[in-house]
Amino acid sequence: MHRLLIVDDLPVIVDGLEQLFRQTPRLDLEIAKAYSGEEALEVLRSIPVDIVISDIRMPGIEGIELLKLIKEQWQSCIVIFLTGYTDFHYVKSALSYGSFEYILKVESDDKIISTVERAIEKLELESGNREMMERASNRLRLAIPSLRKEYVRGLLQAKHINPGALHQHFSEIDMPLRADLPVLMFLGRVDNWEDKLSVRDRALLIYAVQNISEELLTERMNGFSYVDDSSKILWLIQPRQHSDEHAPLPPTEWDRIYSCARGLLERIQHTCKKLLRLQLSFVIRKSAAEWHEVSGVFHALKYAFVHDVGRYSEVIIIDSQVKQDGPVLGEQDRNYLRKRRMQLLADCLENNRGVEFKQLFDAMTEIWDDAQTSYEQNLELYHAISAILLAYIGQNEQLKRELNGRMDLERLYRYDAGQSWHELRDYFALLVDYLAEWSVTRDPEETDKLIGSVHHYIEEHLATDISLNAVAEYVGLNPSYFSRLYKQMTGMGFSEYVNEYRNLKAKELLLNSSKKVNEIAAELGYNSGLAFIRFFKKMNQATPQEYRTRSAASNR
Repeated sequence: MHRLLIVDDLPVIVDGLEQLFRQTPRLDLEIAKAYSGEEALEVLRSIPVDIVISDIRMPGIEGIELLKLIKEQWQSCIVIFLTGYTDFHYVKSALSYGSFEYILKVESDDKIISTVERAIEKLELESGNREMMERASNRLRLAIPSLRKEYVRGLLQAKHINPGALHQHFSEIDMPLRADLPVLMFLGRVDNWEDKLSVRDRALLIYAVQNISEELLTERMNGFSYVDDSSKILWLIQPRQHSDEHAPLPPTEWDRIYSCARGLLERIQHTCKKLLRLQLSFVIRKSAAEWHEVSGVFHALKYAFVHDVGRYSEVIIIDSQVKQDGPVLGEQDRNYLRKRRMQLLADCLENNRGVEFKQLFDAMTEIWDDAQTSYEQNLELYHAISAILLAYIGQNEQLKRELNGRMDLERLYRYDAGQSWHELRDYFALLVDYLAEWSVTRDPEETDKLIGSVHHYIEEHLATDISLNAVAEYVGLNPSYFSRLYKQMTGMGFSEYVNEYRNLKAKELLLNSSKKVNEIAAELGYNSGLAFIRFFKKMNQATPQEYRTRSAASNR
């Protein structure tokens, strides 16, 4: 419903127009009346008005002056002028100041009604555009956490490190850290997971750990957390903003922040164990890192966990035990760690924990990218991983036949000195992907649970982000691997399913609701009605309005 104000110093004109509009219920108007410009302003100040129909020439405040005041204070209000034949010299001024249209007082009722209908259409279009902009703004606000995560991922890969642009980038994604200050870093790890926990359950628990950590840490400092490998959380923290933003922080302030964070880690361990029944370990760097050092420090902290420096649960390791180039271990420790890591790899394969296997494999084979690693170390790792994979593949003839049909397994039996370690890692990575895919498909119950979880996520987040990356992240899988698995399990591609679901949902909303096309577009996750119309026409050879009209006609 829209509110219309009729303004004229002649009551017969006001009352006649009121009667005309009340006899036209399709306009769905609430009508107010005023008999002067002054009275019209009183009405406008007391109630919201969408459309004003006003005489141009009135005693006191004339129509042109009233129009100026309306446009100054109520910009979205539409003004239509009533005019006589002798008033055309006013019309040019009226249009220049923003009048919607003018109507001759001798015009037919149909002309008056059609003018008001067009004004209503303009109001609804502008309202739809405003709502679209609000939805876009809301979506951007919802997307900010994902944008921050992607940006930090780039920092950890040594991307984006342009000191001049860092401040601007932080501002764009509303990063709760300062680009002109270094950061204190610590990495947390869930020491063990119960085997019965699904990927989704683990993701929820990691989210809970993030919330507990944030609640405790950000009471005293600024911070941002980043989830790595589904079981580790990296924290970047800085002191609260001090009075002089440009003055460097004294070393004592960083010492204070370190001591505070170090003490809070024990509280985080205790709280997570009590509330979530999770055991956590941490590696913390005592000195702050500049932003260009963040990637190297991150990998040094990660190295500590990968190489099991803290192989006992619920430990807190400080950077005196973690060097930038990795920890210093004795030969006995190194032998233990190699054996332990291989046992973990074999255990992941045997228990169908393909995702964990791939994460551990990726971490272990990082040495093949390190030019400082000796040939003997690289070769030793190759033979160890090959032995585990061959032992596992040899237990199942069906798996062996499938793999032989996909790739050359001879490379597991003998090392080819003509290939680079990088090529060998790619070969192993492809084989690991196949094994992970095969292990998931062995358990129909787990597969059904995974696909059900995916479909539920799509239904719940249709209006926001249901991209392949977002859904894969939700279920804790690599996007390319998830895409292959989904098609294998359902017989259709992920994008194909999303399009089919959107199309069915669109038809349902078009037939069973009175929502406008722009509103339906927003519910389906489109930023514009035009994009939705193109999609719908491609899927159904008809526009949404044509489909709605045709379906309504066939049901009569």
